[in-house]
Amino acid sequence: MSELVTTYQSRAEFLVGVWLLNDTVPRRINPDGLLGNLQPQMLMEVDALAAGKRNNAILEPRRSAKTASLWCVKMGRCWMRPVYFAGYTMLTTAKKANERFKLDVRDPIIRRWRDKRERPVKINESNGSMGVEFENGSKLSVLSPNGDDVRSGAYDMLTLDEGGEPEPDVWDDIVGAVVPSFDTRPGAQLVYAGTGGKYRDGSHFWATLHDAEAGRLRYGVPDDAKDADLDTWEKVAPIIERIHPGLDGLTTLATIRGNFPILGPARFAMEYLNHFGRASGNAALIAASDWETTRTDSPPPEGVPAASLAFAVHPGGAFVSVAVAWHLADESPDLARAAWALDGDDTDAAPPRAGFKLVHHQHGTAGMPATLWRLWKQLRLPIVYDDAPQEKAIIQDLLRQARPRPAVDLVRFGDKSVAATRLLNGLRHGQVEHWAQDQLDDAAAVAIERVAGKSRLIGTADPTDDVTPLEAASLALLRLPEPTRAEKFAPIVVG
Repeated sequence: MSELVTTYQSRAEFLVGVWLLNDTVPRRINPDGLLGNLQPQMLMEVDALAAGKRNNAILEPRRSAKTASLWCVKMGRCWMRPVYFAGYTMLTTAKKANERFKLDVRDPIIRRWRDKRERPVKINESNGSMGVEFENGSKLSVLSPNGDDVRSGAYDMLTLDEGGEPEPDVWDDIVGAVVPSFDTRPGAQLVYAGTGGKYRDGSHFWATLHDAEAGRLRYGVPDDAKDADLDTWEKVAPIIERIHPGLDGLTTLATIRGNFPILGPARFAMEYLNHFGRASGNAALIAASDWETTRTDSPPPEGVPAASLAFAVHPGGAFVSVAVAWHLADESPDLARAAWALDGDDTDAAPPRAGFKLVHHQHGTAGMPATLWRLWKQLRLPIVYDDAPQEKAIIQDLLRQARPRPAVDLVRFGDKSVAATRLLNGLRHGQVEHWAQDQLDDAAAVAIERVAGKSRLIGTADPTDDVTPLEAASLALLRLPEPTRAEKFAPIVVG
């Protein structure tokens, strides 16, 4: 921890931010709103930033009001400092940053001042200019997590949230854009915030946490903590009780315990113990920890209601995979999670969890039209495929031979990148689940990023490797309908 500085101005600015965002906490939870449940670590964040360090790192576990505190600081500074420019981005996706802003800033202000003519600030929601404007010329802007968006403005305070998530190339792009933008803003502050990440080398968040000249606030296990010491609930429970600052009103040990088997030891250690892994950035498309924590070591379930069906073919026709995806049963509602999304845990804003599995895998393409026809008759789902020549040839044969003709759904090249990203984000954030299937496990182990123009796809270093199981799964997840619109499909009866 670095030096903490308490000033009248910094505390007053924070409280002004709390006043503006007070309805973040529903009155059924606390009749005084956010003001009635301020936490010590929130004031410690204020005091760490009041020291005025240029580079700052805030490392706190999930459900500790980390992000909420930063919003209050930024809003209060904008209110009390004329022509003060604050920026916020989440180092995952622009959509996530926008969702975080709407949940934590826009919605509380709209609930409190329903008539926009009475609001003390102006809310902007148009694409490219989402944020808040103040009468004194100050502005809070929500940015996309890329260098071009950051480079376009000069900021007095810029927050990079989810600092444990990005790969080194993302860090280099954004930080390379931030540093020059600070030249024209004396006293500007860069704030990294988040939970632990899967790697250390190349992470600016990790480096700042160990920079003696930076502002630092850290709740987490020591750097030399071993994975073997964090792999069971019995081992981590005493640590959580000792280091988690949100146990005095934001969450409970029982609630956190329920997340341990869902996240698995590796992901839990990053999210709740702020343990940084030692994996190398960009070593593989899918982090082994992400794959393991979302994998159930049992045969895939049968008889589940599928909601999407997709297939993928190896570029040389050496392999074909067919996958299905479906929405997992709703989990018990967690009112504390919904009420205390203040800390940056956007589980409630995220899509429902989904499951996926292979229902067919083979060498070569022989007989694939007949196989797809059989699956279509059982599931009555559109057959999702991409516009590669191998897939199109199989679909053409199927439509020429089959009666009645099955419904098909063509995915264009650009959407394949979206499908890959959705699969990776689902694995990273625990929003998907898969089961013990050798072909899927083998594909995850060899998959690397394949760049084609501006698209980032699933690829391999060895052209003889098979990643069609992942490609089919990603397409099935891409075309998975929203639960509220999903129809009741026939159960899966294939292996």
